[in-house]
Amino acid sequence: MDIKEYRQQQLACNEAFQTSDLGIAAYLLTIGFCLLYSTCLNNKKLTFTFERRVNTEEIIINYLNGLGVASAKDLFSNYRILRALALSQTYTGNK
Repeated sequence: MDIKEYRQQQLACNEAFQTSDLGIAAYLLTIGFCLLYSTCLNNKKLTFTFERRVNTEEIIINYLNGLGVASAKDLFSNYRILRALALSQTYTGNK
């Protein structure tokens, strides 16, 4: 099984959560979600794929409603890391 098949299997089994929102991705990474991989779509957009937990959607809704709690320092650090990853992959077209 190659990596593409593995990714498709994870998504089909609902074991992964995808987002292209950098803020959500940084928050999930900060609170301990495992970033499985990132995928560059048409050299303009990067999708982050995380492990899915039972309450993933609830956690994201709480974040979007201002109820999420995370270290500001860690959140901004992860934001910068993911932004650099996004820029490097979208500019070079790496997948």
